[in-house]
Amino acid sequence: MRLLAERQGTGAPLSLEDVAGTTKVSQGYLEEVARLLRAAKLIEGRRGAGGGYVLAKVAKDITVADVMVAIEGRTWTAECLGEQPKRAANDAVWRKVQGQVMTTLGAISIADVVAGNQLEARSSKLEAH
Repeated sequence: MRLLAERQGTGAPLSLEDVAGTTKVSQGYLEEVARLLRAAKLIEGRRGAGGGYVLAKVAKDITVADVMVAIEGRTWTAECLGEQPKRAANDAVWRKVQGQVMTTLGAISIADVVAGNQLEARSSKLEAH
């Protein structure tokens, strides 16, 4: 997503082959991720010579939480062992942790990731609340 955001102003699509070469992530894995991001309407594919992918929205309107939900789903859990009352307490803790993580990731846009320096500013705003 960062690589796509960096190219957004040019309008030039980015191929998964180029992403794989830059990131050293397998093209097969990237194809699966691209499928999920397309389904979530975060990226669009461009066919033909020079084709590839572009962001479906401006980078400032896509959050890290949007990307996480597209790839991992809306919820994630930790396997809690032990007796039922302890599991229920652990589940409540993990739900709270997940909510805080998603709130933080929802405050960081892909444009912030590209800018890098914006992450500290956004983090300070969240800590104030």
